[in-house]
Amino acid sequence: MMCERPERTRRAGACQSRQRRALGSALASKPVRQRRWNHRTRALDRRRANSRPPVPEIAGLRVNPFRREVYRDGRYVALTRKQFAVLEVLVAAGGGVVSAEGLLERAWDENADPFTNAVRITVSALRKRLGEPWVIATVAGVGYRILTNPDAGGEGANRG
Repeated sequence: MMCERPERTRRAGACQSRQRRALGSALASKPVRQRRWNHRTRALDRRRANSRPPVPEIAGLRVNPFRREVYRDGRYVALTRKQFAVLEVLVAAGGGVVSAEGLLERAWDENADPFTNAVRITVSALRKRLGEPWVIATVAGVGYRILTNPDAGGEGANRG
């Protein structure tokens, strides 16, 4: 591929850079030596491994957002999409209190009814799926939180 009128380009390398861009897709299909191919694929694997989000673990719960899996004390727990979204928000809070409105904002879409019992029902079903001792506590009049030490129980371990 020849560059038309190279003497009229503003800068010396402009023609060559246009040629490289035009050949970019052709270079991708060009045969590559096996050794170089192996290096490229390993580099891509390293990049993918580094781009995965961290797996938070709190109160015996391991929540893997990349694989959308939850483990409680090493045991896999099957959750619905909504239950997983609620648990993900609570775990991200790191033991802090998240209001029902906050859960509704982050785990439901914008069309969710703010006067619905959906949050309360979903948290109740989530507690049952995760099993005892209860890991999700209700903070009266405020919201929900993950207990960082569920065996201790205490006043914050209300189920209601």
